[in-house]
Amino acid sequence: MPSVVTYRSVAGDQPLPYIECDRGIRTLYSRIRHYISQDDGNCPLCRYLRDKIGSRNGFEPDARLILHAQINVIHELFERNDDHEIALLLQRVEDDCC
Repeated sequence: MPSVVTYRSVAGDQPLPYIECDRGIRTLYSRIRHYISQDDGNCPLCRYLRDKIGSRNGFEPDARLILHAQINVIHELFERNDDHEIALLLQRVEDDCC
């Protein structure tokens, strides 16, 4: 298993909690794959992401880059599924890790 990379945001005088980027990225990939697997062929976002992500699961060296490059499509997928909790994680990972 790859080592865990943790980043820290710096903003003002308030200490901010650490975010474990690699775990967050794997969680996002897992949720994306969940929605892709539920697609009955009518979701253009799922088709698009299936082509872009392939069999990635978030452990690959380019996982962060792919996530960053597809951030708007992924956000729309989560919003269309009313998955606000994971949309917030996506925003946090984008802000703190990408």
